[in-house]
Amino acid sequence: MPFETNVFINCPFDNDYKKFLDSLLFTVIYCGYNPLISETFDSGSNRLINIVKLIHQSKYSVHDLCRMVAEKKGDVARFNMPFELGIDIGARTSGMKKLKNKACLILDSQRYRYQAALSDIAGNDIEIYDDKIQNLIRIARNWLNFQSDNRMPGPTLVWEEYKEFQVDLEETLLLDGFSKFDINILPKSEYILLAREWVTIRKAN
Repeated sequence: MPFETNVFINCPFDNDYKKFLDSLLFTVIYCGYNPLISETFDSGSNRLINIVKLIHQSKYSVHDLCRMVAEKKGDVARFNMPFELGIDIGARTSGMKKLKNKACLILDSQRYRYQAALSDIAGNDIEIYDDKIQNLIRIARNWLNFQSDNRMPGPTLVWEEYKEFQVDLEETLLLDGFSKFDINILPKSEYILLAREWVTIRKAN
């Protein structure tokens, strides 16, 4: 996939975030873009080097900072997401011509929280989705629509299509011999492939 349509996704990979990541990946694909995520299947590979490589391969990036603040006593804040955001912003000043025009969407699940945790970006436009999948889909779709010369499908349609895909995906995988546990831990690279196939067939009909 070309640099101009690649979207690097920087977000949590825990089970609580799965529904948000799935919806984000689907939205990027449905809008005609190619999501890239760091998913390691080679124990000998360096994850950070892979992340930097993906950032350099992507004109666009989505960064969700929702785990950077501990929500309750005993929790540990997660700094991977703001760290990768910093790498992405820094890439613009690397001297590589094509990286100067990179664009990123910064997300958080709660309003104003990022200002206390990461004051250096307090002046940036951060999109808040209030822990709602439909809001996340709308925000991502609208941002991609702004970046594109082609008008995107409406956010409500993307939301409805996402829900239908999730139902179809589970039914298909169960028939293919997957258990519900298998489906819940489906590798994201496989999810992306299946979502792309579904969207291609859907739009051809």
